[in-house]
Amino acid sequence: MTTNSFNLATLAFVSGVSGILLGLAVRHKTNEIKYFNTSLRASAMVIHNDTVYLSGQVGKINQESQALDGDIQQQTRETLDKIDKLLAEAGTDKTKILSTQIWLKDIKNDFAPMNEIWNNYMKSCGDTKTVRACVESAMARPSILVEIQVVATL
Repeated sequence: MTTNSFNLATLAFVSGVSGILLGLAVRHKTNEIKYFNTSLRASAMVIHNDTVYLSGQVGKINQESQALDGDIQQQTRETLDKIDKLLAEAGTDKTKILSTQIWLKDIKNDFAPMNEIWNNYMKSCGDTKTVRACVESAMARPSILVEIQVVATL
């Protein structure tokens, strides 16, 4: 065996071992699950396999009345602000949102004004728009007008 072929064989072996070790390291990393802001019922956010899952988010809850204030546009803005903060905590942003689920208390009256805020929110994302569903639903509290859940990538 010549020196050049020995060096090539050694390089190929070392590269192969490095690739296997790197693959094991990446595989181990992607199996990790991180939970954020966990309560008795759920986590506000979970990260797994470079995917960020947010629980349904609502606007600001008034601590005195335990209700949400404001109309659909105010609640939508507040909800999207909370989503932005959670995504930033995860190390990502709205341009990486893969999927969005929106629940409206009154889709007939609130769909258009909610979409006005949503469209403005997504405007800065250019062509990277999320897939989205929007449905009407009874809410956990009477004062909640909108709830939004997203899945994003890191």
